[in-house]
Amino acid sequence: MLQSSPEGWSGGGLVARLASQIEAVRWRWRYRFFPHGNGFPADTDCTGMAAGALYGHGLLSAADLAACVRDLLDSAAPTDMVASCRPGDDAVLVPGVPLVYWEDGAEPGTGRRGRKHDAVACANALYTVQLSGSLATEAAEFIAASHRYLAGHLVSGRYLAGTRYYPSPDAFLYALSRLCARFPTSARVLSGPLHQAFSEREATACARALAGGPGNALDIALRTLTADNLSRAAGQAERRLLLAQTQQADGSWPACPYYRMGRFPVYFGSSYLTSVFAWKALHVRENSGTGRPRRLPADVAAP
Repeated sequence: MLQSSPEGWSGGGLVARLASQIEAVRWRWRYRFFPHGNGFPADTDCTGMAAGALYGHGLLSAADLAACVRDLLDSAAPTDMVASCRPGDDAVLVPGVPLVYWEDGAEPGTGRRGRKHDAVACANALYTVQLSGSLATEAAEFIAASHRYLAGHLVSGRYLAGTRYYPSPDAFLYALSRLCARFPTSARVLSGPLHQAFSEREATACARALAGGPGNALDIALRTLTADNLSRAAGQAERRLLLAQTQQADGSWPACPYYRMGRFPVYFGSSYLTSVFAWKALHVRENSGTGRPRRLPADVAAP
């Protein structure tokens, strides 16, 4: 399904190698977290991130993107879905909002994981769904329901406890900031409460720093990127200095937990992953932090 590199493409060997690794975990129009068959099916979070990234680098055609998006639309909890007491299911399912797993039994050799939502996974799926303009009418209810769900998760303060799969509140704020930077529809719904939540979160982080609390390089990088996406200049120089101070002698940044295995205390992260976010956060983009809403061109992905 991968396209050949576009003419004049400057992605380089690293992007090509990463793209081939992503292709290796594809099942039809869905993508898995684990590289080898171990019973875990593809999920909407990985599918949203993988399809969006490949499309953004010109490595996925518009037709293939639309096929992935149709599968994402099929993941939405139906309006007639009734509450279930089966192990692994959320107590409350929200109609129109994507489930983490399709739970349709279509992928061979995989087991049931439960019908559940995750706010960061929802934001990542929503981002890619909105990339496919050809399916705007089909996706209208998915987009509206997801925006309502994300706004409710934000204004309620539930994000402060992390989500099922992402332990840090900063991961959620960053996921929403990508939506706001890329899509005016998302910005209209989420930008106001997101600015307020970011200010409150930053005040808490500053208080911890003054108290001598440990700094988390990944969280600092995520907040820096969130501020860039929201065009917030205040505090960016200090965040970047703090991030630079956490760099290790070999030029990398320390491993930090980014993702966890549901409710189990098993965390995923690496020095490589933290370093990618840190390098991106230290890159000062032209016109970032000017105080004016930043709108990305149609063919540019939010960082």
